[in-house]
Amino acid sequence: MNSQLLSRLKLMGVFCHVVEAGSMREAAAKLGISPPAVSQFINQLESELDVTLLYRSTRRINVSEAGEKFYLQSKKMLAAAEQAEEVIHQSRSAISGELRIALPVGLAAKPAARALAPLFKEHKELKLTLFASDESIDLIDERIDIVIDCGEAIDSSYIYHLLGKATKVICASPKYLQQHGNPVTPRELGDHTWLGLGDVEAKGVLNHVSLHHAKSASANFKPSLRYEFNDLNALISHVQEGLGVAQLPTLEIQHLLDNGELVPLLPDWQTDKYNVYALTRDKKYAYKVQAALAALKLYFGDMEN
Repeated sequence: MNSQLLSRLKLMGVFCHVVEAGSMREAAAKLGISPPAVSQFINQLESELDVTLLYRSTRRINVSEAGEKFYLQSKKMLAAAEQAEEVIHQSRSAISGELRIALPVGLAAKPAARALAPLFKEHKELKLTLFASDESIDLIDERIDIVIDCGEAIDSSYIYHLLGKATKVICASPKYLQQHGNPVTPRELGDHTWLGLGDVEAKGVLNHVSLHHAKSASANFKPSLRYEFNDLNALISHVQEGLGVAQLPTLEIQHLLDNGELVPLLPDWQTDKYNVYALTRDKKYAYKVQAALAALKLYFGDMEN
């Protein structure tokens, strides 16, 4: 399609309005422009086509034979354009199709399932493709709709959405505590065997312990790790097996705390909270993305309480 034809589409729209209204004045009123502007558009169209489309009189206009044929074809083109626009509108407004989400491995299990399950149960035509990885992912190449992550966002070229605040908990298995005792002060934590994450981005969130108490001075330290892992799920599994103590994200282990497989230590002490956020490519996203963001904010926002 050449540029001349593209610019002519506007003129065709004006022409069709004139034919349907029966006068340039009425067409101008519907289009919200002046009658002289409508006349100028029609003159330009006839000049470009080198044909008379309308016969003007003082009272009304008459469509020429060529004008009638041109009107019928113009209506088809305008209808196709409106249909294309409607397809885009429906795709943006419908909560259906594929939703592509990337997030760390730890969040991809229980937290993501719990956050998104109500959305997918309500909207049966919505499909999910989940990219679980602790490595960075290209939103453009992988056509990712939403990235979910924790801590501080590194890339500022995308749109940031704060979902909520998350907490950490220092814990161990009942098996380990039966053998080694349950610490009651932050100082006693140094006497225990520690597990943690090795050379991964999340280690900054989990490997530094900062504890606060309403009636005591804060305690800050970086534990010496006997066991190191590059995968959060592997770390959690080894803590479950009784190898030692670890600071873990509450979101990922809440179910283990609930069923007693892991026991929180120093329950009167509070750890620092950190952000859970989402990134989108731009502000103009489909309704399915809006619905997903709303579901994520509802879930992670409630986790703060």
